[in-house]
Amino acid sequence: MQSALPSLFRSLLGMLGLALIGVLGLPVAGYLVGKRVIGAYQGKLGLRDYLDSIYSAAASGEVLAWWLLLTPILVAIVWYLVVRVARRLIS
Repeated sequence: MQSALPSLFRSLLGMLGLALIGVLGLPVAGYLVGKRVIGAYQGKLGLRDYLDSIYSAAASGEVLAWWLLLTPILVAIVWYLVVRVARRLIS
C-alpha cells in the first residue's frame, strides 16, 4: 500500500518544518542558552529585540544571520549528500 502523501510532498513538508525550526526555534534556543551562559541580552525587550536584530540583519543581507536561520536545512542537505555518496561507494 502506497503512502497517502507523495514523496515529493513529504520532502517539501520536511523542508518547511526545518525552515520553521531555523527561523523560529533556533534563534529562541540561542537566546535562552545565551541568557544562561553569557547573561541577559542588552536590548530593552529581551527576546523580541534579539529576534529583531537577527531578522533585520538577515534582511540587510548579512551572511551570518542567514547562516543561523538556514542551519537546519543546510544540515539536512549535507546529511542527504553524505548518505548518497556513501551508498554509491558501498555499491
